[in-house]
Amino acid sequence: MEKNLYIDASHPDETRIVLKSDNGVEEYEYEDKNNLNFKNNIYLATVSRVEPSLQAAFINFGRVKHGFLAFNDIQSDYYQIPTEDKEKLQEVEEKIREDLKNKNVDLLNNDQKSENETKNINLEKKDNEDQVQEEGNTQLIEKKQDDDTREKLKNSYGVKRYKIQEVIKPGQVILIQVIKEERGNKGAALTTFISLAGKYMVLMPNTAKGGGISRKISLSSDRTKIRKILNEIDIPKSMGVIVRTAGSNKTKNEIEKDFKNTIKTWEQIRNNALDSDAPSLIYEEGDIIKRALRDIYDNDTTNIYIDGDEGYKKAKSFIKELIPKSSKFLKKYKGKVPLFHSAGIEKELNNIFDPVVKLKSGGYLVINPTEALVAIDINSGQSIKASNIEKTALNTNLEASEEIAKQLKIRDLSGLIVIDFIDMMNFFNRRLVEKKLKESIKKDRARIQVGRISTFGLLEMTRQRLREGSIKWETNLSLESFALKIVKKSEMLSFTEKVKSVNVKITEKVKLYIDNILGKEIKYFKDKFKIDIKFTADPQFIIPEYSIILLDKNKKIINKVENINLIQTNESKPENKPENKPENKPGSKKKKVKKEDKKNNKATSEKIKKLDVKKSKKKTPRTLWVRRKKKAA
Repeated sequence: MEKNLYIDASHPDETRIVLKSDNGVEEYEYEDKNNLNFKNNIYLATVSRVEPSLQAAFINFGRVKHGFLAFNDIQSDYYQIPTEDKEKLQEVEEKIREDLKNKNVDLLNNDQKSENETKNINLEKKDNEDQVQEEGNTQLIEKKQDDDTREKLKNSYGVKRYKIQEVIKPGQVILIQVIKEERGNKGAALTTFISLAGKYMVLMPNTAKGGGISRKISLSSDRTKIRKILNEIDIPKSMGVIVRTAGSNKTKNEIEKDFKNTIKTWEQIRNNALDSDAPSLIYEEGDIIKRALRDIYDNDTTNIYIDGDEGYKKAKSFIKELIPKSSKFLKKYKGKVPLFHSAGIEKELNNIFDPVVKLKSGGYLVINPTEALVAIDINSGQSIKASNIEKTALNTNLEASEEIAKQLKIRDLSGLIVIDFIDMMNFFNRRLVEKKLKESIKKDRARIQVGRISTFGLLEMTRQRLREGSIKWETNLSLESFALKIVKKSEMLSFTEKVKSVNVKITEKVKLYIDNILGKEIKYFKDKFKIDIKFTADPQFIIPEYSIILLDKNKKIINKVENINLIQTNESKPENKPENKPENKPGSKKKKVKKEDKKNNKATSEKIKKLDVKKSKKKTPRTLWVRRKKKAA
């Protein structure tokens, strides 16, 4: 199956990258140049505040919002404790690492997985209620495999448990990396354990975990081959390495070359950190084109097409550094029609803005991203080819599971995801759908945890947030509900004190709907309670926006209730405009103007003096009565 990478860098404010195969769009990356991504950037920062209640510190790394650094993400080298205690702690950490190497964490994980598989076989024999309870336990075991082994080793050595207020002080300078970007009111999540991603491996320069292999490389033959390569490469004791999925079929020379390039970048980061003052940016993760060539481009992709001169120059320099062999597959697009239109990508990308996704069989998905989770509903629609209900449900669920895996990547849906599959009575059909979903998700670079289909047909899963989604969704009321809401709200507010009339500003569509359908209700309210309600259309408003002004008998404003999202522009600032000064045209008499100004100033000053006299008179207290003095006897 042929794959091609398309890069559209012709626009001045955006860059879009698509990986397309015969099945359609598989990967989609978007970057707005006005709002650049700063995830995985490395900064030299200072500790601004330490919070003992949260066991975390707030870090100033040069942005408006301070970052959040948890105590577990602080390296022991930054601990401000006596040298003897620090040496003991580092010795214990080295022993723990050696034990983890000797005990071989992969074997421990395989043992625990085999135990989980035996539990799952026993689950099939039990009732559905028992299955739901046991399945949750197996997932929890898988999450805590590595944590349990390390905690046991720490307890055996008896390491002293420090608290953050004993170890870190405000004003301390540290080198940090951004793990998660800012979201809403939350600041960025930070860590001191730095990781530098290469093409085939990830270098961890200050975490000495030795050689590691990505969990997505599941074949034992590939893992043993990579383990041998890592043993042959000279990795410093103070550093750790994890081989990525892209490096599973690579030779020793390719992995070693990538390792040396990442070490060079780490040396540059160290030198920059020593020469700069905090807070400052030390290392930038890279352009979106560089990240795409590093993460998305692989051996299966044949050609790379780029639209835009600057983008082509960047890609050419990056590909020579990362993969010099593949530089011949880089091609500049010179067509008159835009690249995405000629390749047939634009039409498919435009479907991202629609919450409904149609399936080939006739069924469809409805994707509703909310604040806390993403809900995906599957409907059979017009799929009527199968012989019975169970088969139609199975076929649409299998097709939907492939499409869901694709939509998760393209739309970058993350967090908790709940999928409502069509109800299937057969237990083995449910397991087939789960298996299909897990197989189709394997190509995703994000960390994913998948649950099981419950008796109600619901499946829960979590997906890591790789980047901020290119589309932002809002849940708004329909036209009918919004019109009814405005009418009821204006009636409710009219019963406040001294209100005699209400002026409501809304959109044109809502006003037409109120006049045609809710006119009788408003007339009844006016006649009964003698309160005048006027609805006026404002062309600048959209459906969630409104303005309600409450007036008294004299038409004075009592209160104003608004919901308006103003778009601030430099032009729309009438208050700050300078006053029109009289121009000195040729032939105009300057002296007369000055005399008039003087007369006006004198008149105004006299008025002000009179007002001050009146105010002073009013302020003096009046004597209403005086106590008579008693006459002397």
